[in-house]
Amino acid sequence: MSRRLRIHYSCRMRNVFRSKLDEFADQLGRFCESNVRLLDRATVALLERDETAATEVIDGAAELEELREVSEQHAFDLLLLEAPVAGDLRQVMSGIYIVEHFTRMAALAGHIARVARRRYPNAVVPEDVVPIIRELAERDGALARQLAELLEARDAEKALALDAQDDAIDALHASLMKQISDESWPHGSVSAVDLALLARYYERFADHTVSIANRIVYLVTGELPDGGMLSHLDDGSVLD
Repeated sequence: MSRRLRIHYSCRMRNVFRSKLDEFADQLGRFCESNVRLLDRATVALLERDETAATEVIDGAAELEELREVSEQHAFDLLLLEAPVAGDLRQVMSGIYIVEHFTRMAALAGHIARVARRRYPNAVVPEDVVPIIRELAERDGALARQLAELLEARDAEKALALDAQDDAIDALHASLMKQISDESWPHGSVSAVDLALLARYYERFADHTVSIANRIVYLVTGELPDGGMLSHLDDGSVLD
């Protein structure tokens, strides 16, 4: 093959690679938007005793598991297409981890919906606890919506700011756990167990957004955030 043909072939393959890389990035954006929608509908199912919404979330989470397999295969195909430069390699490898986080976020929304459906038509959340659950859901949703913007803008400074927002969710989680473990808790042990699980699901949802934000920082800078971690996937818990 002549030098000119080799250059032409290399340029063509590079264009194909960039096109597929852009497509992979679009898949991540759609994944994020789907998780926002699933969390919103799971909270509707929980607080409004909406069995239809619960079923939609459970089915939707299962569909995202299929999308995960497609996205991961897309990433592996990118790695096989050509030897990517450092920045491209970070993007592909970070994308693989981000897909895993998104899948677990969808599973968490599914867990919330299952609690709602299991207790239907009874209320899961006592009226005096509704405000704290609603705030957890709203803060989680806000974090996930910011992720959608960060995946497109790749702003490392804004990505780092998500960690501070997660602190507020951790505080809400701790406050609820203290409330349901108090001897004066008036709603019984079954309610306490349900709420402990729900609080954990919402808290873990936020943890995954922070892990994705850290991946975005790494993608942009090539370095770990100061004192940060790249993953919350370390304990293998079913609650993840």
